[in-house]
Amino acid sequence: MMTLFYLLGYLAVLGFICLAALKIRTYLKASPLHIRWELYPIPHEGPKKEAYGGSYMEEKDWWTKKRHVDHWGDIKGILVEVLCLHATYEHNPKLWIRTYPFHVGMYMLMGGTIILVCAVLLQLFGVDPQGALMTFVANVINAVVLLGAFCIAGGGIALILRRREDAGLKKYTTVEQYINLGSFVLFGLLTLCAWAFNPSYYQLARDFIYNLFTFNFQPLGSAWFVLNMLVGFFLMIAIPVTNMGHLIMKYFLYHDIRWGDEATVYSDKNKKIIDEMLQYQVTWAAPHIAGDGSPKTWVDVATSNPAAPKNDE
Repeated sequence: MMTLFYLLGYLAVLGFICLAALKIRTYLKASPLHIRWELYPIPHEGPKKEAYGGSYMEEKDWWTKKRHVDHWGDIKGILVEVLCLHATYEHNPKLWIRTYPFHVGMYMLMGGTIILVCAVLLQLFGVDPQGALMTFVANVINAVVLLGAFCIAGGGIALILRRREDAGLKKYTTVEQYINLGSFVLFGLLTLCAWAFNPSYYQLARDFIYNLFTFNFQPLGSAWFVLNMLVGFFLMIAIPVTNMGHLIMKYFLYHDIRWGDEATVYSDKNKKIIDEMLQYQVTWAAPHIAGDGSPKTWVDVATSNPAAPKNDE
C-alpha cells in the first residue's frame, strides 16, 4: 500500500506539470487576438504615466518612435495583485476579507513546500539533518504549516458561506466551485490533524519528500499525514482543470489581456494574425456589411462601402 501511496505522489506531481503546461499551451495556441480593454493605468507605462493613467499613444507621432516598456512596473504590478489581491480589496472588500486569508494560506503552504524541497536537497548533499540550520527550518515549517492550514480552512469556509448568503454570488456559483472550496477546506483540516497528532509535521513532510527523491517507499507512521497527502494529490491534479487554474494563468491573463496594449505597428506577430484573420470567409447576408449571401473575405468587407449606390446592370 505504501508503494501505491508514493506512486500516487509521483503521478500527482507529473500530472500537475503536464496539465498546467497543456493549459498554458492551449491558451497560447488557441486564443484569438483579443480586443484591448483600454484600462489605464498600465504598470509598464512607467511611474510618470501610471500616476495619471497615461499611455504612450498620447505622444505625438508615437508610431514613429521606439517604444519603452517598464518591465519592473509589470513585475511590481503582478506581485501586488498576487500577494495582496489589490483589485479585490479595492472593488469588493467584503469578499477580500474572506478570500485573502484563503490565498495567504495557500501561499504559505506552497512556500513551505519549496523550503522543504531545498532542505531535502541540502540533506542529500551532506548537511546534517539534526544541525542548527535544519532545526531552524523545522521550527519555521511547523509554524508556517499551522498558520497556513488555519487560513485555508477558515478562509475556505468563509468563502463557501459568502457564496451561499450573497444573492449575487449564489446565482453564479456552481456545484463544482463548492466542491473545489470544500476540497481545500478538507485539506486544511487534515493538515491541522496531522500537525496536532504528530510530534513534528516537518519531520513527516521531510521524510516523505526525501523518500520521493531516493525512491525509498518506507511507511511514514501517521495515518493523518497519509490522508492529508492523498487529498493534496487530488488537489494538484484538480487545480489545472478547474476554475482554480487561475493560479497558473494569472500571469498570462494580466500581461496578455488586461495590460496588453501593444500596437500592431510594433508587433510582427499581431500583423501576421490579422493578415490570416482577414482571409476568413464571411457569408452573412446583412446590409451593414453589404452582404448578399455570397462568400466574401473580411478584406472584401473592409474595402467596400455598404452605403455606396449599386450600379444598375
